[in-house]
Formats: sequence, C-alpha cells, structure tokens
Amino acid sequence: SLGAGDYFGEIALIDPEARRTATLTAETNMVCYGLTIWEFRPIVEHDGRIAWKLLQVLARRLREAEHRGHDH
Repeated sequence: SLGAGDYFGEIALIDPEARRTATLTAETNMVCYGLTIWEFRPIVEHDGRIAWKLLQVLARRLREAEHRGHDH
C-alpha cells in the first residue's frame, strides 16, 4: 500500500531497458505526477539526499520481495 508522498516506477527510470516491475491499482481517487528519465536523472545526481533515500527504499523493497519469495 502506498500513501501520500510515496512513489512507484523508479526502477524503470533507473534501468529503462529492463522489464517493468511496478503494477499499481488505485482503490481511491489519486493524483500522480510523472517524470521522464531525462528529468529524473539530473535531480538524483544533483541532490545526494534524494539518491540516498532512493537507495534506502530500493533496499527495503528488495528485502520485502526476497521475504515474499521465501514464503512461497
């Protein structure tokens, strides 16, 4: 579940040639903002705090995916 301020689809921005991994189904009305890779990359390169937060989220999602894999 995602809430206000959360994001999805960042892997496609980091590795645009790879198979898509994000699927999202809205249960309520929502507003989403999109970025292209040419908008996203300079932001991350410019601000290390954003890059660090992104790494933390990716690491957490990787652990969660590995945990789900062990449950099946």
